[in-house]
Amino acid sequence: MSEFVLIILVTMGLGKEPSTFEIRLPKETYKKCIKDSETYEFPYKELHKVISVKTRCEKIIRNPKQLDNGKSI
Repeated sequence: MSEFVLIILVTMGLGKEPSTFEIRLPKETYKKCIKDSETYEFPYKELHKVISVKTRCEKIIRNPKQLDNGKSI
C-alpha cells in the first residue's frame, strides 16, 4: 500500500482566470516521491509560456474505517 503521493499541479493561464489541475500519483516511499518530484518534466516544454507546473510530496493520511475499503484521504 502506498504511503506517499506525488502531487503535480498544472496551471494554465490562457484566459482571465487561470485553471489548475491536480494529478496524484501514489509512491511507495518518501525517497521515491521526492526523487520523482525533482525529476518530473512536463512533456510539452513549448507550452511553458502559458503553463506552470509544480510538484510536491504528501504523506497519505488514512482513516481507520477506510483501510478495509482501500480508500485514502
